[in-house]
Amino acid sequence: MHAAGRPGGSPGRRALAVILAIIGFLAIIAGILYLVGAANSLHFMAGSVHKGHHLIRAGVSFVAGAGLLAGAWFAARAGVNSRR
Repeated sequence: MHAAGRPGGSPGRRALAVILAIIGFLAIIAGILYLVGAANSLHFMAGSVHKGHHLIRAGVSFVAGAGLLAGAWFAARAGVNSRR
């Protein structure tokens, strides 16, 4: 028995899509946490300077998360298109 007859494609491709999607969501959540941390660390009243680069890390997390989610989508779609 091979995977081409089953709906949803091969189990390996499905597992890859799920793993990429989970890591992509975690990266987006990390980006949100970096943004919240950057908003909470503004010490303009106290006068201290924070050198955390949270906005850069948030941007990289969002881009990486979007890329991983796109990769998960392509991995899931490749299993569907290969059966046609």
